[in-house]
Amino acid sequence: MTLRPKIDLALLAALTAILVCAEAGTAGAAQGVHATRASRVDLPAPAQFDLTLSEVSFRAGGRAAKRAAGAAHHRPSIRLGTRGPIGLDYVAGAITGFNVSGRPRALVLVVNRRPRGSLAPDLARITLTVSAPRRLGRPLPQVFANPFTRPSGLAPAICDLPIRGAALAPGELRSLLARGSALPGFSAQAALAQAYNLACRRPYDPAFAQAVTQGSVAACEAGGAGGPCCPPNAICSPPPCPPCPRAGRGHA
Repeated sequence: MTLRPKIDLALLAALTAILVCAEAGTAGAAQGVHATRASRVDLPAPAQFDLTLSEVSFRAGGRAAKRAAGAAHHRPSIRLGTRGPIGLDYVAGAITGFNVSGRPRALVLVVNRRPRGSLAPDLARITLTVSAPRRLGRPLPQVFANPFTRPSGLAPAICDLPIRGAALAPGELRSLLARGSALPGFSAQAALAQAYNLACRRPYDPAFAQAVTQGSVAACEAGGAGGPCCPPNAICSPPPCPPCPRAGRGHA
């Protein structure tokens, strides 16, 4: 009469052990999919009044990349940040709405905003931190640099996004990073889209090229008043224009 309860208890213990192992395996698999890696990426900084555009892909391909991309579909699993100083540069980054060969793509734009007349040294590189699901592998940057000051005439390797229209649109990008003095009239997504279209010989706004190549022109250079010829954090050579009138100063 006492054998049946003992058998039932043994069966219950075995089933419990099986369930615990199954849950642990599922949790481990989920943790493997969602585990992230933070990687350092160095980009060459652009010349004055020029830009660097980088497309960041990832090493893993095929099923591994697709599983990681699918798991991250509903959450911001890819993150971009800067590590260390950015000087007088503007840095913007976004994730694109496209996968190429099962791999997601991010774009990073660096614009040298050193003002005209400034003797501040340019940085040699901009260092990024790219955080992404570990299954995607390490980031692989492709770089397009200095199209205005050192044009090459060659089609860059970054022009592989499967764009549906004539040009990349800001709505096809999700902003992840924006640091420094932005380009007037352009959001981070708009600046990235314009830079990509310029690099890939697609239609772009001439105002974007003008904003990059003119740099941070001071108010007195533009004929206005109310500010110094160079920002306070810049080292300036003799100003290329008369000193700016001081606020509240009367005329003789």
